[in-house]
Amino acid sequence: MADEERLVKTLIELIKIDSPSGEEDAMDAEVSSRLKSLGLKVSHDAYKNVIAKLDGEGEPIMLSAHLDTVEPGRGIKPVIDGGVLRSDGTTILGGDCKAGVAIVLEGLESALATNRANRAIEVIFTRHEEGGLVGAHNLDFSMVTAKNGIVFDGEGPPNRIILSAPSQNVVTAYITGRAAHAGLEPEKGISALLIASDILSRLPLGRIDEETTANIGRMEGGLKRNIIPDQAFLDGEFRSLSNEKLADMERKFRRVFDEVASMYPEASINLDITNSYQAYNIDPKNSAVAIIGKALAGMGLEMILESTGGGSDANVFIEKGITAIPVGIGVRDFHTTWETALISEVMLGAQMCEGIVRGK
Repeated sequence: MADEERLVKTLIELIKIDSPSGEEDAMDAEVSSRLKSLGLKVSHDAYKNVIAKLDGEGEPIMLSAHLDTVEPGRGIKPVIDGGVLRSDGTTILGGDCKAGVAIVLEGLESALATNRANRAIEVIFTRHEEGGLVGAHNLDFSMVTAKNGIVFDGEGPPNRIILSAPSQNVVTAYITGRAAHAGLEPEKGISALLIASDILSRLPLGRIDEETTANIGRMEGGLKRNIIPDQAFLDGEFRSLSNEKLADMERKFRRVFDEVASMYPEASINLDITNSYQAYNIDPKNSAVAIIGKALAGMGLEMILESTGGGSDANVFIEKGITAIPVGIGVRDFHTTWETALISEVMLGAQMCEGIVRGK
């Protein structure tokens, strides 16, 4: 059976390893060593994603989490407060996704300790999930044979099962105006920031409908307060569970940029809209859902089937033909300095993972 003391020890040890996106080598070395000690055959693809395989019965099941964290995530000092794990408040906790990694490691160790038959397993620990699912996009899928999988990377308890998630398009725009002295001859300048503001005032932003959202999260520009800014940059996104609505949002965004560009013929606007990942909607009767449901039923838990507004590696896996379902990992408030991991729920995740490995 899953061992809570060992699980918490593992989670704390992983949290203490700095692994911001792009700097996952130390985490890679640690988890690869642990997987090898459990008897898995560990390899890496060209992007250095971890791919580990365990022989067993039946078609392989993929167990996945990611190795990286967001900032501020260096020198994390985890603190146990009752049944809750948190940071000291100066950093994130890194439960996203160290709790997911710990759940997989503990689930494997506890299942294999029984010396009973187990399912065939493929463990995928990706790099650089945060900020674009980069590791998953670069995963060598020729090294993966599983057609069903579980992605341990959701908020909430492990019986929270995510069956649908949106597509995301990333929006970037570089705006070039003309610099001038703001006090001597402002009329000779063309403010790139003013153009950016005009664009922002016209874009459909926020909650568009129950399936669609849009946001401009960053605007930069200018050098000094006495110079008309000749450069500005916009960075944003829009998402939808409906690809038709996603396409409609792209048309609306392009129309606004074109309209504003016509108002400033001496300026230039370089707009780029790129799809990051595709939406998915999984049938509750899918065999991957049944595998999770069986493991939870053995623990006396029922599935809570939900949609999410966020993306995960599951979006990429599903696009590549693997029915990969995100589940909760016992963590709340991802990406914040008040992020917490409920130890009891992380433990439930490990027990569920153990049941999946054992085929129970």
